[in-house]
Amino acid sequence: MLKILENIVKNAFSPVYTSNYPFTPYQHFAGTRADVTFDGTKCILCGLCQRSCPAECILIHKEKEEIEYLNTQCIRCGYCVRVCPTNAIIQNEVYTKPSRERLTIYTKVTNENAPVIKKRKAAEAAAKAAPAAKAQDPASLPGKEAKTGE
Repeated sequence: MLKILENIVKNAFSPVYTSNYPFTPYQHFAGTRADVTFDGTKCILCGLCQRSCPAECILIHKEKEEIEYLNTQCIRCGYCVRVCPTNAIIQNEVYTKPSRERLTIYTKVTNENAPVIKKRKAAEAAAKAAPAAKAQDPASLPGKEAKTGE
């Protein structure tokens, strides 16, 4: 019984260990994981981040060449940062304030080394080259017949 009274008196006169949160902003300690940021110049649209995300807050749109990130759905686990082969995902210490509205961030991928972008550019180049090659081909001209070696 004496031990309990001693503990009560000690705690009554010691400083408080909790913060007055709504009135004073919370100070996060160093190394705390926060918002995820995507770098569109490094991303290759491989989709590893989307497959590793347990909250399913990352959506890769290869046809649009963009990344859709649902910030308010993210649980800040950092799995996407660890699996990214090009280090295009960074987890910083900048926090988004709580909100009732859904926050969706779209990042346009501009990396010229992304396989999807290379394939699209090659298809565009082939499409441009096809009409030019067809116009140069003598067999395709009307009224002219191609000579064959007999």
